[in-house]
Amino acid sequence: MPEQRLYPAPLIMLARIFIVLLVIIAWLAVFCLGAFIDTNPLRQGLQDNFNLADFLFIILAWIPTNIAFLSILAGLMGALSRGLLRQVEEAGEAEAKKNRALGGSIAGFMFYMAFMAGAFVMMDQPFTNTTEAQYYRIAGSISFVSFIAGFRPDTLRRILEKIPGF
Repeated sequence: MPEQRLYPAPLIMLARIFIVLLVIIAWLAVFCLGAFIDTNPLRQGLQDNFNLADFLFIILAWIPTNIAFLSILAGLMGALSRGLLRQVEEAGEAEAKKNRALGGSIAGFMFYMAFMAGAFVMMDQPFTNTTEAQYYRIAGSISFVSFIAGFRPDTLRRILEKIPGF
């Protein structure tokens, strides 16, 4: 017996497109916070006078945590985009599709963690004097890999299998 849907397919497609657009806008907003906001004065002020609003703003704008949010959003963006392109394959993949967005977000965060581990292995204080150009390179590279992890996990798996010991 064919599965009955509660909502028509075009409505579901529009909802998915809307969600992808929201994720893209969120990524751009978080990227701009990391690119344009100097959190050093806010972090110094937070030590003297704790303010919850400043603390939350610092979490979004400080480069190490900002890149974490960018990675999560990029992985989510890749997973949701893949879902849009593969909506034709609905038969038999209902359960896998439910977990795709979460899997893409986790993959994006995994690459953020790998980047942070490498950055701290290479330098003692990797984010003390980060330039705008360095930020653009880091955020773009990590977000691209995170997008690929969400969009084509099989491609990423094949790349990782070629790394000895992984």
